[in-house]
Amino acid sequence: MSGNSANKTKISSIDMFPVRIPFLRPHKIALGSAEGREVLIVRMTADNGLVGLGEAIAHPAFSGETLGALKAGVNCLAECALGENPMNLNKICTSMDHKLYANYGAKGAIETAVLDLLGRCLDTPVYNLFGGITKDRFPVSRSASHSDLEKDIAEVREYMEEGYRIIKVKVGVLSVGEDVERVKAIREVTGSKVSLRADANQGWDVPTALKFIRGVEDCGLEFLEQPVAKSNLDGMAYLRTKSLTPILADESAATEHDVLEIIKKGAADFISIKLVKSGGILAARRIATLADCAGIKCYLGSQTETSIGTAAGLHYALSANCFDYGGEIYGPAFFLKDITKSSVRIEGGDIYPSQEPGFGVELDMDRVREFAIAD
Repeated sequence: MSGNSANKTKISSIDMFPVRIPFLRPHKIALGSAEGREVLIVRMTADNGLVGLGEAIAHPAFSGETLGALKAGVNCLAECALGENPMNLNKICTSMDHKLYANYGAKGAIETAVLDLLGRCLDTPVYNLFGGITKDRFPVSRSASHSDLEKDIAEVREYMEEGYRIIKVKVGVLSVGEDVERVKAIREVTGSKVSLRADANQGWDVPTALKFIRGVEDCGLEFLEQPVAKSNLDGMAYLRTKSLTPILADESAATEHDVLEIIKKGAADFISIKLVKSGGILAARRIATLADCAGIKCYLGSQTETSIGTAAGLHYALSANCFDYGGEIYGPAFFLKDITKSSVRIEGGDIYPSQEPGFGVELDMDRVREFAIAD
């Protein structure tokens, strides 16, 4: 479509499809165990017939948004986009922030759909809307999250055989002593060629976290993610002064204001950026800029999205210049089935962007019906 035609395009409808998609196996973290994800798919249609897709993950223990809250949020925010030209993205996002406090998953789903639609209107991948890509692939981190040593080691071996070079061990479910032994055993399996990380998902208090840190000091962890409660920035800062292992903030770092507090308190060496918790790519770019200016490294997190959310995260990361430590955007490989006609390509431990317009994924309505959640 020509630029002049794109300037005349209007968003004419927004549809929602709530689905529940099973995982291939249970996923255990300190915040709880899950066997699948509830996902709200947003389909945005323009008056020229082109369609943009967005999604939001319902993970209330993490984001505070249930599936019902996501649906209510999108319903409330839809009028900010309807009748607008998708090129007016800043206006749409500003209107959403004025209309509804927080609700970052719902806002991110709409913003993602607008960007996908805009890319399709301009016949270009979304990463080109942000200046193009800095690399042609992105290294993927896989998680050892069985909290069972034998199962975790078997899975880590499979990941390594498939070419993955980054492994993150989910800790905080078992005793700290058991987690220390798991990490040590997994490091013996991986050797030094794999980047090993650990993630406690707020599972400990400061003394317990320090005990874990002391126990794994010889394992060469790239970072320890969110060892204590997200509100305990003083505890995070204290652990940084006592640890040779860098500290990453995830749940603590949702918004620009959160990151400013982290910077003021010196509470993290890394932050995990997730589109679902920040409200979309525009906010994520602002967060990354703040972190970069403060010398804090960025890591790309996820909530185990389908290919829609995964592609959005990938286009964002590849158009940025601050993600040198990969990310865990492996969602499509973890689901029993994806919700799109073809999944994003993950091969040899890397994920590759599509060169198709928008985010390059198409909704599979048969799968939507298969996994639909009745109202």
